[in-house]
Amino acid sequence: MTSVRLIQLLGLIALAFLAASPSGSGADLGSQSGARVLRLPGEVSTLAADGQVVTVTACGPRDNDSYWFYAWNPVRRTTRLIERKWCGSFHGGILSQGIAGRRLAWVRYDAGNYTTAYLVSGTLQKPRPATRLTGDKIRNSDSLEGDSVGDVQGDGSLLVFNTWSTCEAYSGGGSCPEGTPRGLHVYNENVWRVDARKKRLVLASPDEATILSVAAGRILVRRADGALELLRKDGSVVRAFSFRRNEVRGAALDGSELVVLDRSGRLRFRVFDPVTGEQRKVLTAKAGATQLDVEHGHLAYVVGTVVHVLRLTDGRERRYIAPAVSSPHGYSVPVQAQIEPSGLFYSYQARRGGRVRFVPFDEIRFRR
Repeated sequence: MTSVRLIQLLGLIALAFLAASPSGSGADLGSQSGARVLRLPGEVSTLAADGQVVTVTACGPRDNDSYWFYAWNPVRRTTRLIERKWCGSFHGGILSQGIAGRRLAWVRYDAGNYTTAYLVSGTLQKPRPATRLTGDKIRNSDSLEGDSVGDVQGDGSLLVFNTWSTCEAYSGGGSCPEGTPRGLHVYNENVWRVDARKKRLVLASPDEATILSVAAGRILVRRADGALELLRKDGSVVRAFSFRRNEVRGAALDGSELVVLDRSGRLRFRVFDPVTGEQRKVLTAKAGATQLDVEHGHLAYVVGTVVHVLRLTDGRERRYIAPAVSSPHGYSVPVQAQIEPSGLFYSYQARRGGRVRFVPFDEIRFRR
């Protein structure tokens, strides 16, 4: 298992069409200058965006209380409560979520000594009742051994997710086949596409094929040896990019650019043409960079509580500093960011609940 996925899994364990008014739903809308803010009753756990809409899950305001799953369109200034259920260490919540156009998919889970998860799908117009697309995927909450579902990603009309199994090999045995190197290992990983109320198999792999990003009808996956593959929605390969295992720390795709956070030597952003494979540019990356997303030549990424928007043509940046506020339980809530043609979305923790801020694309300004 790659260190990136292991960190993601551990973090997850620890932790009418957009016409409804937010009043009475637990959320509140605010505005500062051109930016708009969604105020949430609990800390933000998951966030995904496509076009003008962001979906966000907030858990709280107290442990073992409710999770609130919203779809928010700050351009139209509308929001909708998709789902509300129990959350917390011994209840569950949402592990992963994605949006593509008007279709949503999200992974519900229940936690205890074992974590049980499954994926459901709905639309913005009719999120309930959600259609269940997978059976229960059960894994050990401590060792992570077992079956999993997640990595939901969406863009335009393409909505995809992974299912996979995890085994552990150690001295004297383990759940992996004999001869497997020590550690956690992903095997039997499948890439699925959500088509209306059905799922369709895109790719079946005996080992890792982790979805990293989707855009323009293509899917970017990472293989067990570290290589990246760009797939069409039918699973055929557009192009492969050679990387060593654990060399790629993150990657983001749009229609005309692939940006890879590469840690071979110094940390850097490598910008490729996703179809020809040509490397266009290399830019120095700041230590701790994570949460990559790219749109129209602009890369959004996070370092600690600071969201950076980097213009790829000249390396100029704009920074958005989120408050350094811990959750009521004393730990730091990660800042998350997505950039879309409509603008920048990012989440952070406030003194009372979580926040999602939206900055319109044409209001992102760069230092000269």
